[in-house]
Amino acid sequence: MTDRGRVGRSRWWSVAGLAGLAPVAVAVAVGGAFVHRWASPVGLLLAVGGAIGLAVLARACARSRLGLAVVALLWLAPVLVLSQTPPGEDRVITGDEAGLVFLFAGTTSLAIALGRGVEARSTRRVT
Repeated sequence: MTDRGRVGRSRWWSVAGLAGLAPVAVAVAVGGAFVHRWASPVGLLLAVGGAIGLAVLARACARSRLGLAVVALLWLAPVLVLSQTPPGEDRVITGDEAGLVFLFAGTTSLAIALGRGVEARSTRRVT
């Protein structure tokens, strides 16, 4: 197989991985928004751990920072929507300690992944 075929196939798998991470990012954000208040520290650790895991997976799948940014925005958009005050005055993410830790820790983990960029992929065989 030529190097061009490997690169094309690798790019296709990367795009497929990021497309698969899109609904996962939204699910992690919505799930984390509802779980972060459950059982005091455990729920918060699960919610922040989900965001960190999403950042690690996105960094492993992405070939550019654009892909990382798309996953980060797909996590951030539902979180910001759920932190706004709806007409019924019943917020999911409030401005207390747990809500702010979830929002800032998740955003920071995705920002760190975005700042680190993607891993260099070598075509050489590991010996």
